[in-house]
Order: sequence, then structure tokens, then C-alpha cells
Amino acid sequence: MLTSRAFDGRLREEQVSSLHLPFSADYLEVPVPQSHPLLTTALAALTLATGTVVTLAPTAHAAPGALGAQHLSSSQTPAPAPVQYVQDLLYAAGDSGYLHRRANADGSAGPYTWRGYEGGERTLGSYGGALPGEYGYYGTGSDTVLTSQQYAGGQAQLQNLATGETTAVTVPEGQYVAAAFGSTLITQEYNEVWQAARLHILRLSDAGAIVSDIPVDPPSDQFFEKQQTVLAGDGTSALIRLRHATDIGLLDLATGSLTTISTHATDDDPLYLQAALSPTHIAVYHEGANQARVVRRDDPTGAQTAVTVSQSPTGTAFVGLVGNWLLTSYRPPYGTTPGPGGPLLATPLTGGDPRTLLPAAEPQIGQVPGGGAIAVGQSAAGTWSVHRITVAPSGKLALQVL
Repeated sequence: MLTSRAFDGRLREEQVSSLHLPFSADYLEVPVPQSHPLLTTALAALTLATGTVVTLAPTAHAAPGALGAQHLSSSQTPAPAPVQYVQDLLYAAGDSGYLHRRANADGSAGPYTWRGYEGGERTLGSYGGALPGEYGYYGTGSDTVLTSQQYAGGQAQLQNLATGETTAVTVPEGQYVAAAFGSTLITQEYNEVWQAARLHILRLSDAGAIVSDIPVDPPSDQFFEKQQTVLAGDGTSALIRLRHATDIGLLDLATGSLTTISTHATDDDPLYLQAALSPTHIAVYHEGANQARVVRRDDPTGAQTAVTVSQSPTGTAFVGLVGNWLLTSYRPPYGTTPGPGGPLLATPLTGGDPRTLLPAAEPQIGQVPGGGAIAVGQSAAGTWSVHRITVAPSGKLALQVL
């Protein structure tokens, strides 16, 4: 499969520049974190093929005191504790919990684990969805994940991680699974020259039988991009990558209606597009650009808001959405030793400077279908933990350590 760092044999160049961020806790409302057991180790900076565990002091870019039990001003904020980094990759986020893979104490890769937001864990034997660091890992948004190989034909295996139930689906001949959202499969079919000429929306019964098959054709001057076709989605809609990067498609999973949204992409390579889908907004971003475009979900062809995306010396920006905020994290340059990354930022859609939510974070942002997001990063105590980000009743952002 193609990775986010290589396409047609081309390694990507990272554009970096200085990042200077103001910090104020006036936008942030953080409950007292629950204790979360950490894997501890005395390993120094260690590069492993499958996982990394390392304890580091805070780096210079870490904005102090992004987390705390109270509303803090910058003058009241204590310095953060040293970072106890444990590589922890997010794969999917649903309404009930999230799928992640946290390194073992010896640095080896841990099991794929589903953890409920309210507690409880379940271990997967396999996982076939899009992976962190690959194009299209944004295509999560359900408690049901694909546990068989993506883009395989014939048979598909689904698992509801909230219940543990598995479902086997016989995929119609000539169709290949691209994504799964609850009881809905998105498949693609190819023409004689292997262009992705059509999508299908398959509705499933509880037993895995196909109840309906809705064909979806691309716009007249486009094909569907066959690599990582689905950018993002939930049980209602999905954002679809087209062959030309000038547009993406908003696909209604109930009707098959496809609405195009202009991306204002800086080049025509669709594999450099990112997108995020929240209950109220859609964000699209072309990697390397200094702005993301945001539209209201109930008016996808309406006026777009350009939101500044800060460029960082720590790598390539990735975007997410929570309420009226654009989230930004950063993927380190290719070949970088795993370790605490750039900050997790929140920029108001109405304009203004970015705020630091986490002083260091993994690059993945998982969109929770019902609203909010999750991200892994440095807590005030120095632990490397999963955080849930929501909008509090006050309108401020709220962080909870899971």
C-alpha cells in the first residue's frame, strides 16, 4: 500500500518553518484527568521497527501548562513534567471508543486494542483498515472496523468493537472494499484500464447479507481516486477523493448523492489531500498549503472559510475539527526517530491565533462521529496519553485524559 511519504516511488520533501505560538488557557476547560497506567522503562532514545518507548525532558517547542485541572493563565502555569513517551498510534475512533496500538514496555509493537471512552478494552487479532502514516487514515468514524484486507474482493470481515460481534460479508463480484461505516460498506469497481469508475454503497443486514446496492458515478469530468478513496466519514456521509485534486465529493450514504466541494488545491495530486468531517463542518487541506478550507456540512457548496494552518519545524501539518475550531497536529519528516512530536493546536474558525492544546502529540487525529476528536500527546503530568477533545457547555474546548 502507498504510504503518506511515498507515491510512485517519490519520497516527499518536508517544508518547515519556524512556529511561534501564543498560549492562554482562556479558551480551554479541562477536567481533572483520570489516572492512566503508563508503561515505564529506562530506555534512552531508541528506534525500533515496531514501537518505541523513551523518557525525555520537554522540548523547546512545548508550550507549558496546556493541561491542568483549573482555568490557568500563563502566569499561573507550572512547567510540564518530563515526557514519558510511549509510541501510541491511533487507527480509528467511533462513538463508543477508539482503536489504538500502544508499544509494549520493551518497545515492541503492542496488540491492536479497542478502548471504550467509559473504560473496558478489547484486543483484535487483526486489522485491515487504513493505517497511520498512510493516505486515507482519516477515513475512520465508526465502532465497526474492517478486519480483513482493504481493497480485497470476495469476502470482507467486519467487527463491531463495542460489542465484539463479527460479520462476514460476501462482496459482489467485481467490487472491492474501500471503507466500512457501521452497517454500510463502500466498495469500488474498475473499468478495463483499472480506473475507479464507480462506487457502491452496500447496506448490510445484521447477518451480513446485502440489503441494497446503490451505485455512485463520479462527476462527468472525473474518476474516483483508487488509492485511499475515502478521506473521512461516519454513518451518514463520507468524503471521497477524486482523481483530480480540484474537488472532493461529499457522499450521502443513504441516497448515493454526490456533492462536489472545491479544494483550492495547490497542485493536482489528490493523494496530498486531507479532509475532516464533524457534525457541523467539513475541512479540506492540501498538504504544504498555509490554509485549510472549511464549509458548513449543511451547506457544502456555500461560502468557504480559509483558516490559517501554521507550518512547523516538526513536520507536515494534519487537520481535524472540533466545534468551531480547526485542529492541527504534525507528522515528523521521513526517517525521524519516533518520539514526542509537534504540538496539537486549535485555531478558531472565526479567525485568530492558534492555541496550544497539547505541547507535544502524535500526528493522528481521530474524529468522533458524534462530535469531538481524540489525540495522543503529553499531559501536564508528563504522561503520554490519549486525550478526548470536546466543546464544553461554556463553549470552551475541554480535554479529558482517557
